[in-house]
Amino acid sequence: MSLARKGRLITLIGLGLLAAVYVRALAFTPVERVQGPAQKIYYLHVPAAIWAEMAMFLVGLAGIFYLFLKDARLDRFAEASAEAGTVFAAIVLTTGPIWGKPIWGTWWTWDARLTSTLFLFFLYIGY
Repeated sequence: MSLARKGRLITLIGLGLLAAVYVRALAFTPVERVQGPAQKIYYLHVPAAIWAEMAMFLVGLAGIFYLFLKDARLDRFAEASAEAGTVFAAIVLTTGPIWGKPIWGTWWTWDARLTSTLFLFFLYIGY
């Protein structure tokens, strides 16, 4: 089995397991008393937010090392991290308002957390 084929197989297995975890989290966890079903969005929203921030950290770290070492692999790593971070930031910006509407009564408030996440998303798009 070639390396590319093994990589695709591992990716498919990982995506299948991830889907199973989310089905389990969304379908079989009890409904929270105060927030109701909207609370289950956290199971997708919070990890995506953590990984979006982690990806930005990796972009910055790889960029700093690239400036000193001039290794093209570091630049490619930063670019790949930015692509992953874009996906995670888009998930955060999609699931956040879906949760916020029933809880806060509005889709969007211009507070620091939401605005900084939107700014992070625009930084990823620009990169």
